[in-house]
Amino acid sequence: MFIFRITGAVFSLIHCVLFTAGEEVVKLQELEGTTVTLHTGLTGVQSDAHILWFYRSEKSDIKIVNSLIIRGEDITDYYTDRFRDRLQLIRSSGSLTIRNISREDSGVYTLNIITGTDSVWRFSVKVYAPAPKPVIRTRAESRSALPRGSCSPVCSVENGEDVSLSWYEDKERISSISRADSSDSSLHLLLNRTFPSNYTYTCVSDNPLSNQSTQLNITQLCPFNEGR
Repeated sequence: MFIFRITGAVFSLIHCVLFTAGEEVVKLQELEGTTVTLHTGLTGVQSDAHILWFYRSEKSDIKIVNSLIIRGEDITDYYTDRFRDRLQLIRSSGSLTIRNISREDSGVYTLNIITGTDSVWRFSVKVYAPAPKPVIRTRAESRSALPRGSCSPVCSVENGEDVSLSWYEDKERISSISRADSSDSSLHLLLNRTFPSNYTYTCVSDNPLSNQSTQLNITQLCPFNEGR
């Protein structure tokens, strides 16, 4: 954990999570399908505290958790069918666990803990799908009679959020393209090399949280006619 101080405020950086003293501003990047806990950092919330969680949709805040103690009994209600049975409040800290998180759960989560005063925490959550598997094909219309060295491998992948596509020659990246470079539903990246070659070529797709790769099998993809 790294801790640094700026003009009197203490900041901690833990796994890309940014905390500020006082009202919290927390940014999280999570992988779809995992279990995520929005931690408050508190260890003992006042027993009679009123705890509220809100989820901000595109237009308004939706109350998703309402928890209080009535005559010594813990009354915690979970609202909205959006999350169904995937929410769990940890009342001792005010933290909220979301199971099987999806891309549709991306957004801003606001926690209000009401005792004598109203304390507020905000969590900005961005959920990514796993990076898609790249596919390598040849751009040639006919593979049966390719002149030696004329093969044109093209790597393609579904154009997802923050996805980039790269060709590697052994371990060196030699070209890349990202969603910012194309508005098409798929990304395509041509490998500009002459074959046969002594190098190993790999196409890699990645987003901020994951990556997948496919190695080029040039003999299978482009069966060169050695007689030509």
